[in-house]
Amino acid sequence: MNKIMIVDDMPIFLEYLRGCIDWESYGFEICCEAHDGKEALEMMEKYYPDVVLTDITMPYLNGLELSEIIVRDYPESAIILITGNNEFEYARRAVKLGVCDYIVKPFEKEELILSLLKLKDNMGRAMESEKQDSSGINEESLRKLIYTSGTRTEEEWTQELGINSGYPFLTLFSFEMQQNRDRELLMNWEQIIARMLRDKIEIEGQLFLFHDYENNLVVLQIFEKENDRDEYKGYEFADIAGVVKNQLAIDAKAVSGVPEGGFQGINKLYDRELRTVRHAQAPRYTDLREEDDTAGGESIPQVSLEAIARLNKDIETLNADDAEKVLTETWKIMTSSGHPRANVNILTGAVGILMTNILKEGLSVEAVFGKGFSPERELEKVTDPEKMLSVIVDMYRKRIAYSSNYDPSSSKTHHIALGAKKYIEDNYSNHELSIADIASELLVNQTYLRKMFKSEIGMTLVEYITQYRMQEARRLITTTDKKLSDIAEEVGYTDVSYFSNCFKKFYGMSPRSLQKQDQ
Repeated sequence: MNKIMIVDDMPIFLEYLRGCIDWESYGFEICCEAHDGKEALEMMEKYYPDVVLTDITMPYLNGLELSEIIVRDYPESAIILITGNNEFEYARRAVKLGVCDYIVKPFEKEELILSLLKLKDNMGRAMESEKQDSSGINEESLRKLIYTSGTRTEEEWTQELGINSGYPFLTLFSFEMQQNRDRELLMNWEQIIARMLRDKIEIEGQLFLFHDYENNLVVLQIFEKENDRDEYKGYEFADIAGVVKNQLAIDAKAVSGVPEGGFQGINKLYDRELRTVRHAQAPRYTDLREEDDTAGGESIPQVSLEAIARLNKDIETLNADDAEKVLTETWKIMTSSGHPRANVNILTGAVGILMTNILKEGLSVEAVFGKGFSPERELEKVTDPEKMLSVIVDMYRKRIAYSSNYDPSSSKTHHIALGAKKYIEDNYSNHELSIADIASELLVNQTYLRKMFKSEIGMTLVEYITQYRMQEARRLITTTDKKLSDIAEEVGYTDVSYFSNCFKKFYGMSPRSLQKQDQ
């Protein structure tokens, strides 16, 4: 759990920060509060917070002066400044001093959450503390609604899913990284965004969030009253899309609508929403109740639910021949439609299914396909449709071959955890040791590694690395006459002051006090 200190001279704002966020659900706890910079420095020595969230304008010692001291004396603590518009230039100066980020009042609480999660390893820790959806309905069942809802009556759907009859409202969220194409990182951010939406949306009725087969986020709201649905504006979606774009450089587009015919019309609405988010000129948020169908009246051919199920089953059963058969048949059906986006759809659909499978199984894309592999780059190399199909088929064959040659016992939780422990114990002296290094060595993705390690060992990877380094440092202090600077370097710290602060934070006494005690 990341410890946060909040610093502000206005009690009302301290109270707001304390209560505006479910801190624990995002992997944080407020360890202390201070009313000015001077008091904050006293708290630093006592609590050693991971993050300092501070206002700029305060008596005795302002936020800039406080930040300069913290950066110098407590380099392990990250700083986020909260500023007013008239202090904007001060905040920019502070970033040059080493402050990690700043947000401007007034701000949405989601801005603060994302700003915090961008720091250090906070995203990983937030994923470890992720709260599961308590609806009891799995994603596979909900996906049937958007792909095949027209095949059953509303009563049949509500009975199968175990949900209440009501007035559905469907929103499709599509995300795309601007700066890179790290699928694992994007999937993790999507889970955080889903959590923020779940916290933000308040309706009388039921709320379900799940992903389609291309990993778009789907939000299904079932209102108890038709009038409430008709008056609902979807401002939450527009707000989140804007914050995500500004804070994470992720292009977010959301499209909402009301299905004609209730539950039976959900798949047709989903198809229209998918066409809208793929439109190059689509705005950040679109409410289809207020729009004509400008994305084109004709439905775009989609990879069928049956084909998707077969492809997933083929990966599971290691049936490469059937996977090729499904891809080839689907390719022929979609391309024969004559729709200009049919080729694009099978590319995004089939590749999305494959990449999602790899990440959810805990594997890394590079482990399966080789270092530096990117499916987008591979497909960009070819323009002939038949060659594109061949590239996709080859991806599936490599994925299945990887599992065929992979020792099943090595993927068990216990073996992964032991492998991670051994790697840490062999490399703890490397100050650049990262979770990415461990994941690469074990041929798993970071998200899976974090979850498996915590499940098996009972602590996070970061906590274990710190614990092992501190234990080794204590052993060296009590059994050798080495200088503290040498001991710090030997256990993975390049800055002896930083090492001393970490040691005191861990053991409750400084390394020098331990040296004197041992003499």
